[in-house]
Amino acid sequence: MADFSYLGGPSEEWIEFSKQLSLPPRPNFTANLDMTAIRQTINSQRFLARNEELKAMVNHGVKCETIMVVTSDYLEIPVRLYTPPKRRSPASVLLYFYGGGFFSGSLSVDDAACINLARKCGLVVVSVGYRLTPEWKAPTQFQDAWDVRCWVLENAEALGISSTFNLYVMGISAGACLAASIAIRERMSGEAVIKGQSLCVPWLCLPEKFPIEEILPEKASPTQCRDAALLPHSWVLKYSEMLGTPDSHRESPVINPLLFDEQVVTSLPPSHIMVCGDDPLRDHGMLMKQKLDRLRVLTKLHVYPGYPHFFRRFPNCPANKNWDSDLLEGLQWMIAQSEMESQE
Repeated sequence: MADFSYLGGPSEEWIEFSKQLSLPPRPNFTANLDMTAIRQTINSQRFLARNEELKAMVNHGVKCETIMVVTSDYLEIPVRLYTPPKRRSPASVLLYFYGGGFFSGSLSVDDAACINLARKCGLVVVSVGYRLTPEWKAPTQFQDAWDVRCWVLENAEALGISSTFNLYVMGISAGACLAASIAIRERMSGEAVIKGQSLCVPWLCLPEKFPIEEILPEKASPTQCRDAALLPHSWVLKYSEMLGTPDSHRESPVINPLLFDEQVVTSLPPSHIMVCGDDPLRDHGMLMKQKLDRLRVLTKLHVYPGYPHFFRRFPNCPANKNWDSDLLEGLQWMIAQSEMESQE
């Protein structure tokens, strides 16, 4: 049985850094809460971090444009295109899904991150404004992700690129679930368009579907990290409750990418995974790495022992330099591996 508990528990570096943070008290999810107000509080913190980073990005040269995409239920969702001044060859598009437990986050919150990805990797980044809970229940978010994937494949001209291009996916936390979901879904349908996936601190299954039988129960991250900073397990449970996945979808690998059938999905593209050690979602990423290894999928793993879920949200965190360089390295590795596979 797997045991990744050696990665858990807050590191001394994180403990020291966290002393300077002014974090709001954790919501008591047993109370009758104003979830709209909580979302606004979470997003406002992320906007402050974004604004700090944008100040340092003078003359980045990336063109930013927001357009509306029609979904399969005939509504519209926004997507934001980030086009770098120098694009890589062959033409490449990165579908990007922000994090926030399917509940918070927005296109604008991750502007700085997407601008950096576009200019440093030469990718056209397409950030997806998928619909959020609790207003929209599953599988809406997953269908939005799929719909934009299909739109991108049919609208190269709108992206300013040639009709032949490489498509990659990336997501943070719940966004990583959406990225992994569409990679799994297309393989289940017999397609293999997506050339690589980058899954950062990924949520990869509903809490009750976590494969506890593969982990020593008392060592599993939902147990060991239940009171972790930034994302305690109680938040994971609340986010899942708000997702409201219907019974007809609760077993689906589209909702639970970690649980895909290895007899059905026998290959996936080069995969980059980033995992925080003191995070209730830690074992999602670690078990996905093991599963991909069994299928001999090319993988690259970056781990941050003793750090809580997506610490990168704080601009001055001492581990950010490692995160940023690892992310860039992982994306460049993923792209290089997929391009080599295309030449074979």
